[in-house]
Amino acid sequence: MVSKDKEALHLEGVISLIDVIHDELTGELSRTTGELIEERRHALAELGSEISDDTQIEYSQVLPSLKMQEEIQVNRQDVAGSLSRMKDRPYFGAVTITDDDAGREKLYIGLNSLKDPSTNDLIIYDWRTPVASTYYANHLGPVTYNVPDVGARTVDVNERIQLVIEDGRLLDVFDSELYIGDDALQHLLVDTAKDRMKAIVSTIQQDQNEIIRQTSAKDMLVLGPPGSGKTSIAMQRIAYLLYLHRHKMSADNMLFITPNEMFGDYIGEVLPELGEASINATTFFRLRYKLGRRNEYETLFKHIERMRHAGAEEQHDFTLKSSEAMLAALDRTIAQLAERELKFRTVRIKEEPFATTEELEYLFYDKFKSSPIDTRLKKIQVELTPRYHKALDKAIKERTKALKKVHTYIGTDDELERRAKQEMTKQFRTLKNYIAHLQFVNIERIYLDTLKRLDSGTRNRTMAALKNRALNYEDIAPLLYLNVVIKGLQKEPKIQHLIIDEVQDYSPVQLACISAVFPNARKTMLGDKHQLVHPFPVNTLDQLNAIELTKSYRSTVQITEFTKQLIDNDTTESLGVQGREVTSISFEAFKEQLKTLDSESAAIISRDAAHAEAINAALAMPDVTLLTHDQFIFTKGKLIMPNYMSKGFEFSYVFIIDYDGYDQEQDKFLLYTLASRATRSLTLVGKED
Repeated sequence: MVSKDKEALHLEGVISLIDVIHDELTGELSRTTGELIEERRHALAELGSEISDDTQIEYSQVLPSLKMQEEIQVNRQDVAGSLSRMKDRPYFGAVTITDDDAGREKLYIGLNSLKDPSTNDLIIYDWRTPVASTYYANHLGPVTYNVPDVGARTVDVNERIQLVIEDGRLLDVFDSELYIGDDALQHLLVDTAKDRMKAIVSTIQQDQNEIIRQTSAKDMLVLGPPGSGKTSIAMQRIAYLLYLHRHKMSADNMLFITPNEMFGDYIGEVLPELGEASINATTFFRLRYKLGRRNEYETLFKHIERMRHAGAEEQHDFTLKSSEAMLAALDRTIAQLAERELKFRTVRIKEEPFATTEELEYLFYDKFKSSPIDTRLKKIQVELTPRYHKALDKAIKERTKALKKVHTYIGTDDELERRAKQEMTKQFRTLKNYIAHLQFVNIERIYLDTLKRLDSGTRNRTMAALKNRALNYEDIAPLLYLNVVIKGLQKEPKIQHLIIDEVQDYSPVQLACISAVFPNARKTMLGDKHQLVHPFPVNTLDQLNAIELTKSYRSTVQITEFTKQLIDNDTTESLGVQGREVTSISFEAFKEQLKTLDSESAAIISRDAAHAEAINAALAMPDVTLLTHDQFIFTKGKLIMPNYMSKGFEFSYVFIIDYDGYDQEQDKFLLYTLASRATRSLTLVGKED
């Protein structure tokens, strides 16, 4: 029987130990900060603020020592900050195990480890340590866990308890033999919809734990219904990998590709909450910058709105450019260009040829023929670079000579030389960029030639768009894929791990493009085949091996059952709390309900941007915020948004406006996506007046 009094006493002792360690570290920080400032002052006084030839050797001896001390100081500050946070909630659970070597012991599990400095014993185990995996098993008795470089170990789990601690106070203790779905633990899931996503470390389930700790070198695809914890699992997986590979991987080596700009902000607090630095987040649309700023590209949200009203030709062009056939055609084109038909542009300085088409063809197809296509172009780049510098130097000398012949005084010789260098460097900048970006290869022409082989109508419409410098969203992936694979530019080899959320929204061409841009990255991909907001989805998930989650923890049982009925889903198991039934009300009744609603997590979902503006005008309430397409920051409160912008987020209250205006069969996956945004209350609202 778990004793709350004993656990409260243990917690009191742990917090006292944290206070002692924190006070000692704070004192040490104060002392060493003063010493470091004094050492810097001494170095400046002795060696001066400018590095001369005489002081270079002394500086080279002093600087590494100063740098190392500064790094130690930063580490101490990080530890002090971690200890301060740890006082509020040192741990969230404990597991009692019997080991053949160590005997019976009780391990407390928290976000970070804590050692007793007097004995060097671990008082709290970081949730990512191998043995902490036993806490996430959903049964007592023999449990096997893996230790890196050692192998599997088996222990007996005798007890597993969950502790609810807030502000350093023990609120409750539960015997957690079963998973989090046990009725006694449901209060931990009372409302997960906050202003930002939070960590789920204390409520990780066994199937989630296995995904988080997966160390296979292969890409991973995780599919699951709304509320199964896919995105949270991904964040926990990032934290686990950073812990496991802390000596060879940092947050800078990871990247989260999010479904929209707001989502990066929405997940921004999870990793810091786990004691890790935030990783960078981006969207697929942002990758367009790798193509330069020559063209304007349609945004994702505008693309979805356009496709909802697209005619037959637009539908056809989108489907073709997003298809497996398009990807296969791009690969055939690249293979063909390695053998023949790559057309080069003549490189010129003003009107004079700098490198002719014939010379570039000779270099590509003869001199460097044995190398891969991108390596050949880089070798051409290397060949042209010294020629560029020679031509620039010649032009500077000629311009300097011309300036010196001017009869009126326009400057000293040094000034004239600097002026000539500035003028000619500016004049040659176009040529420099031409060589640096391999612009003597016309990627747009290659794209059009590829499209011509597939469909001449699509090719002609795309050519017209290129002439206007305004391309559609679906043109980004094939253009970037060709650019990266052919030229070998714009790759990001330092990224070792990618998280791709809502992967069901990505076409085969987009996924291939991502792999080309990030060639060294393993991928953790997350998705749900049924969460679709695009009117013409390109779903390729059936072709990939996936780990499938079936339990939904987020929404009430009533909301989950409603969403299941929308798509005839009988596989999802609801482990949420009981709540109110899904209700239908008029728009007028909704307005009255909204006036008295006290929540900072409410979504009012419209059909599109114009509909959202109309709802906002009809409500005219100061505490309601209209989200627009250029929204980058996720905000809390009562929010109006087009339905496609709600994807990926969760809200305590969701109101779907003009619900009866949707086609229940044609729009069933869209409605499923919208309804599953709600965690506590889902209301179907009539058309606004």
